[in-house]
Amino acid sequence: MQESQRRLLIGLLVAAMVVGATAVGSRIASLSAASHPTLTHAVQRLGDKALVTFRLAGVGGRVDETTFPAAALGVSRLTPEQLLGEMPGWRMRVAPGHVTLTPKPGGKPIYIGILQGQVALFFGSPRYGWVDQMTGLRASALQASDLSRIASGVAVRSVGAAWQMLEGLGG
Repeated sequence: MQESQRRLLIGLLVAAMVVGATAVGSRIASLSAASHPTLTHAVQRLGDKALVTFRLAGVGGRVDETTFPAAALGVSRLTPEQLLGEMPGWRMRVAPGHVTLTPKPGGKPIYIGILQGQVALFFGSPRYGWVDQMTGLRASALQASDLSRIASGVAVRSVGAAWQMLEGLGG
């Protein structure tokens, strides 16, 4: 992937994350709130003003960080421990008002899945993760075997590995 493509993808990542995270994050928030009805103490929760940073190894050994308000991701009512439970393949560093998530060594923190009829890349599993990128590839364009596999979520080690897999699908 060339540098210009990489920069474009990062720009699209931010735009897609803001749009997609609201839909996916609100789904997670409603599931989490329902499963933790007694979670009300503000000190335990991340809070609306908390920030969540995803930190990934980038191209050429650089580190890419993307930060979002916890409220925009729909996770402000969760404790850090609950958030980590929703993010298989990630580890967490917590500071006051800020959570940083990084992939576990050897983990597969990026998933390919389906959201709103399109193939998308997720931080964490499609069931509990947040949209990283909408690929523009319609799920209806996939062969039945590929659709079945991707609909259940395919774990990959990096965004680059996800795009290589998608190129094989015609993405």
